[in-house]
Amino acid sequence: MGYGKTTAVREFLALKGIPVIWTSFLSEDDTSSWFWERLASEIAKFDEAAGIRLQMLGIPTDIPQTAAIISILSEMDYKPNTTLVIDDFHLAKSMRVTALFRRFVMEMPDDFHIVILTRDTTNLDITELSIKGLCNVVSQNTLRFTDNEIRDYCALMGFMAGESEISKIADYTGGWISLIYLIMLGIERGIPVGRNSAINELVEKVLYNAYDERIKSFLLRLSVMDSFTAEQAVFVTQEERSEETLKKLRRENAFVAFNEAAGVYKIHNVLLDFLRGKQKDEEEFAMLYRRLGEWHLARREYRTAYGYLCRAGETERILTLLDNEETITNDSATFDGVLELFAALPREMLHKYPLAYLQYIAIILTNGDPDAFQDGVMRLYELQEACVRAEGPVPHGRNRILAELYLTRIFAVFNDAKEMAACIKKAQYLLGGDISCLQKREAEFTLGSPHFIHTCYREPGSLKELTELIVSDFPIFAELADGCGTGCDYVALAEYALETGDWQSAELNAFKAIYKAQTKEQVGLILCAYFALIRLYLYQGNVDEALELLRQLRQDVTRANNIYYNTSLEIVEGYVYGCLTRFDSIPLWLQTGDMSPAHLFYKGLGFNYIVYGKVLLLSKDFIKLEILTEEFARYFAIFRNHLGFLHNQILRAAAKYQLYGMEVGSAALSEAFVMAREDHLILPFAEYAPAVIDMVRHIADADSRDAYKREVLEACGQYMKSLKQSARSVVSLSARELEILTLAAEGFKRDEIAGKLYVTAGTVQTHLHNIYRKLEVSGRTAAIKKAQKLKLM
Repeated sequence: MGYGKTTAVREFLALKGIPVIWTSFLSEDDTSSWFWERLASEIAKFDEAAGIRLQMLGIPTDIPQTAAIISILSEMDYKPNTTLVIDDFHLAKSMRVTALFRRFVMEMPDDFHIVILTRDTTNLDITELSIKGLCNVVSQNTLRFTDNEIRDYCALMGFMAGESEISKIADYTGGWISLIYLIMLGIERGIPVGRNSAINELVEKVLYNAYDERIKSFLLRLSVMDSFTAEQAVFVTQEERSEETLKKLRRENAFVAFNEAAGVYKIHNVLLDFLRGKQKDEEEFAMLYRRLGEWHLARREYRTAYGYLCRAGETERILTLLDNEETITNDSATFDGVLELFAALPREMLHKYPLAYLQYIAIILTNGDPDAFQDGVMRLYELQEACVRAEGPVPHGRNRILAELYLTRIFAVFNDAKEMAACIKKAQYLLGGDISCLQKREAEFTLGSPHFIHTCYREPGSLKELTELIVSDFPIFAELADGCGTGCDYVALAEYALETGDWQSAELNAFKAIYKAQTKEQVGLILCAYFALIRLYLYQGNVDEALELLRQLRQDVTRANNIYYNTSLEIVEGYVYGCLTRFDSIPLWLQTGDMSPAHLFYKGLGFNYIVYGKVLLLSKDFIKLEILTEEFARYFAIFRNHLGFLHNQILRAAAKYQLYGMEVGSAALSEAFVMAREDHLILPFAEYAPAVIDMVRHIADADSRDAYKREVLEACGQYMKSLKQSARSVVSLSARELEILTLAAEGFKRDEIAGKLYVTAGTVQTHLHNIYRKLEVSGRTAAIKKAQKLKLM
């Protein structure tokens, strides 16, 4: 810090007259949404529509969002060599940006540049980018002041220094501009160069001691915040003259700056580190954190507020707020420090705040840690025992707490439909017509799975009974949870019909599911219903309709801006393009089997491994596929996902057929028939038709009276016919579309293309969107690359 990165970049770009979009991370506590809001507002100055769309999307936390944002930026009307500057990037360490940043750089147009200002490059994957000439690193050595630059700087600041003093300053500071600045101030106050052994001594003597006690106290109290507004400074420090004092500090001190775009003050880290080291009064620090918490509470920013209250040691205050039905939100309990806070508290205290406690238990049941999951199950049991045995009144009423407890237990038995239904009915009885205060409409009902009944279909022969149970009992949950889960009954009916070959019922119920789920904005269930429809249309040969539905689904999921839905969408895309044998269109992380970019509630649900199996089958890597089906089976075994086991067995049979011949492959596929027969499963076989149809025919011919096997064979034949129709559907662009895409490839912007072709910019945009749809891409750069690859241009 303190090497003048920000000033150097700002002045350089201003000198070059380059259009700049400037934003920064203000602190480690800077929320991603706040950062993104500032960035979107800056971009809106160049292109208002693009700024609004970016704000709606939110900061990219996964690959689908990144692709959408790249598409928006590449379509934006910006001048050549526009530069996006992101300052203090090191403060984004907690965000999943490394892989996304790399993709961002690789896919952005050549005339759009990015400058990252950071103290630490360890969270940036720049090695490959540097090798490819896409990234240049300006190191701190470049920014060190030389003797001549120190001499020029002294003259610029009106500081008269002789050659010996300049030489001493250079030797002592190593060209570090912040220390040069402090030493210059020190010399003016009679402090010789080199007397101070640490920069903190210099900060104290030159900056801190220059102020009276009131301002010193003010600075110490401000140091609890990394950045702040003037209004916030008044509230937290209780200093009525805050704004006046801040203006004075800003005028006199280069270490207090004001970000006009964000409307916030920021103390430079050189001074901030000194102030925090100086602040020894823990009680005052706690008081300041308490005020910060109250500040955010007043604005109903509960997660942020609880994080500050936690630092202040306000445990009972947090518990009281989390236990208040009026202040419970879907994510209020996910604040920084929540796990440590609750884990350290005795059971007796936690039982006094049962609603708060249940929110914590829900977190540890769903965070993916097996040990935490078991701890959560145990805590639920203990709380239930305490509630039942309590002699006096129970906070919020015994029935209310037991009802909320049963609804929370659903997370512990989420793939056991009978247990879930039992919990729902008990909660319904105990609530007596009331609704839950913990289960919210915006909660994730499908747990991120693109196939709803996949999560709880555990035994062969149970699929019909499972579907009937979901249809009869699960809608009760939606009534108790303000609509969360609305439409799950029709989703289950659609998926059951689809898997068992009742095509008409599958289509009817999928549409019903979409319309019903839309009434309560249940995006997860809408996604499942769309997926069922898309698979049906692929089977029927309606490939264009299927791909149009996939495009619509992407729009709906993009609007929802949810990391779990984004992952589910990419799993759907991978599955669909795998069925269509379009390897290049499958998302990269599913092509490679690297599941780290995925956001999954439970790794053991395993639908992503079905898609990866399809990838290996398409790439003809049969040895690896055979070996990995053993590994996949372990994932499906975690929650006994029977559909996962079935797909895995079909993939294993396909691999064995290629490696060892018809008899070995057919023997493995016969095992899949045994697994599927009781539930009359048809479509899972048909979707692998290119790889298994010869084996299915061999098995069916060996037992010609087996109607089920003949039905599977007919379905495989239909799927092969549909794929042939898809293969004949060659991508083509009209003459006008090719003309527009060619101009775009030459670097012309939307308005420039419109001027050349004597049409409106809106017409150009419509043509571009049609091009993207035809090429199955999300933006201009991707469209150009795809068209070149297909030799269309």
